[in-house]
Amino acid sequence: MEPVANGIAVVAVRTPTLPPATHTNTYVVGHDALTVVDPASPYPEEQERLAESLTRMNLPVERILLTHHHHDHVSGVTALQEAFPGLKVWAHERTRQRLEGAIHVDVLLADNDVIDCGGVSLRAVFTPGHAPGHLVYVDASTGAAIAGDMVAGIGTILIDETDGDLSLYLNSLERLKSLGLSVLLPSHGPALHQPEAILSFYIAHRHQRTEQVRQALAEHGTSTAAELVPHVYTELDPRAFPIAAVQLGSHLRWLHDHGLVQRDGPRFWLQC
Repeated sequence: MEPVANGIAVVAVRTPTLPPATHTNTYVVGHDALTVVDPASPYPEEQERLAESLTRMNLPVERILLTHHHHDHVSGVTALQEAFPGLKVWAHERTRQRLEGAIHVDVLLADNDVIDCGGVSLRAVFTPGHAPGHLVYVDASTGAAIAGDMVAGIGTILIDETDGDLSLYLNSLERLKSLGLSVLLPSHGPALHQPEAILSFYIAHRHQRTEQVRQALAEHGTSTAAELVPHVYTELDPRAFPIAAVQLGSHLRWLHDHGLVQRDGPRFWLQC
C-alpha cells in the first residue's frame, strides 16, 4: 500500500481492464478508520492481497465507496464484504441501478454529499459522462481528487455511447477544472499533478478528435463509425479498431446531438 496524498493510499490490483492498463487503483482513505474506494479485482489472489493490506493497518474498515459501476471497479466488492462483515456500499443512484441484482448498494450519494472517512472529509462530485453515475471524491482540505475514470495515468478513457455521453463527460471535465484541485488520483496509472493543465488537455483533445471525425465524414461521405476508424486513427494497430470504433461513435453522437450530422441507424452523414 503506497501513500499518494494526506490520508489516502493506493493498492493497485490486477483487473481485466482496457489495455494498455492491467491494474485498477483501489484507494484506501482515512487516518483512524478506513474507507475503501473501488475494490476492483475479480481475482482471488488480488482480493486476498487487498484484505491483508487492510488488516495490517489495524484500523476499522467502515465502508466501500464506488466511483461507478464498471466491472473493473466493483468486482472485488463481495469478497471484501466477506473479509470484513458488515461493510456497506455507498454509490450514486444511477450506479445502484446498473448494479441491481449483482451488488447491493446500501447508501445513496448525491452531488456535494460529504463523507467523513476516518478524519478525511471527502466530497462526492457528480461527474457523469464516462458512466451515468460516476462520482469523483475530493478531499476539500488538500484538493486531492480520487478521479475514477475521468482521467487516466495510462491508456485512455473510453466513452461508449451505449453507456456514456461525450457532452456530459466534457461538462464534467470542465467542472473538475473549476475546483482548483491539487492532484488527480486516477483509477489507472500514477497520480497526475498539474490537474488544470491535464483537464484542459483532455477537453481540447476530445474537441480535436470530434473535428477529425467531422472532416473524415466530409471527405468520405456517409459512413459508420467502423468505416471511419482507419481515416481518423491513421496510426492505430488494426487489432484496436473495434475499441476505436466505440470511441469514435461517441464523437459521432456528439456531432448528431449538436445538429452537425444526420444519422440513420449506424450510418452518419454531414448535415446539409
